[in-house]
Amino acid sequence: MENRLLTTILAVTALIAVLALAAVGLFRPTQTATAQPGVANMPQIVVIGSGEVKVEPDIATILIGVETKAPTTQEALAQNSAQAQAIIDRIRQLGVDAKDIQTTGINIYPVYDENGQNVTGYTVSNMVNVTIRNLAQAGDLIDQVVQVGANRLYGVSFSVSDLEAALAQAREAAIANARARAEQMARASGASLGRVLFITENLGASPIPMPVMTDAYNAPARSAPPVQPGQQTYSAMVQVTFELR
Repeated sequence: MENRLLTTILAVTALIAVLALAAVGLFRPTQTATAQPGVANMPQIVVIGSGEVKVEPDIATILIGVETKAPTTQEALAQNSAQAQAIIDRIRQLGVDAKDIQTTGINIYPVYDENGQNVTGYTVSNMVNVTIRNLAQAGDLIDQVVQVGANRLYGVSFSVSDLEAALAQAREAAIANARARAEQMARASGASLGRVLFITENLGASPIPMPVMTDAYNAPARSAPPVQPGQQTYSAMVQVTFELR
């Protein structure tokens, strides 16, 4: 009797478990792989396109400074302030807007003797970053500021005022390059190119000017240096997915 009762209980328990599993299966949300519209099971070709544009800069940036030395900080600072103000005044007289003249650093540090133990004086430096929008006056401006006391020049860097326009041209060239590559490969495989499915821009670094420090302490009088802007290259790279037909 006990064995028959135990068998019945086990059978009922098993039936309940089966029904529970079936219920879970019935109510579980159906999971299907979703594909992006127009892309799933579609023949495709993915290519990388690159393009570049060479443009002539229309902006020059020069870091101009003055460094003075004196026995005391007060003397060194006074001399430096007078020369720095003279430099700024001359730059303004040459037609540079105030918004294009920016102080980038003022430093005071001691000068030691040969043994490095005793302070023999102090050095003060003042640096201003100047943006020149008329490149024809860049050389004359350098000469003029040297005449009124500038003795530190940290090179000349060039840029373009409308950077987006240059990058837009580079992107258009990159898209055209990607299409040409894709068309060539499609023809080689006996297919034809369809619509564009995806475009991804691979962002890279823009040209970075490398300023070079020059010492203008002993610059000869009236020696305006020639300033040649040359050209700068801006590039773009894109990844394009085309439909194949």
